[in-house]
Amino acid sequence: MRFVYIVVCCGLLGLTGRAGTPADSLSTKKREISFKTDVLSVVKKNCLPCHAEDQYNPSELSLDTFDLMMAGGKHGVPVVPGKPAESLLLQKMYDKPPFGDRMPMDPKKKRGEMSKKKLSDEEIQVLTEWIAQGAKNN
Repeated sequence: MRFVYIVVCCGLLGLTGRAGTPADSLSTKKREISFKTDVLSVVKKNCLPCHAEDQYNPSELSLDTFDLMMAGGKHGVPVVPGKPAESLLLQKMYDKPPFGDRMPMDPKKKRGEMSKKKLSDEEIQVLTEWIAQGAKNN
């Protein structure tokens, strides 16, 4: 009976698995984030109201397609593949971006006010993981 108790407790704590390998790493592989399915849906919802190719925006950054995104705009390329922390696309999502206003812009925002509109944690996670995975056109 004591042996069964130990096995059950260790299993609940995630301590079972091959020697030297946590059980979590065996069963939870991150899925590959797709530009066309995952990233583009976030961009369409939050960024394209201002950053569409046929719209004027001061940054000259269009995010309609992978190629336009990777071409960048006035401030350079917004994505550094494999380096989320260095990618302007993400830096602009947080308070105190390296320049200009936090994104996405809130159309009701007055000049000098902080935008109240924010991406959800899940949306930011999608963008972060996609960039970390190499920002592929998939």
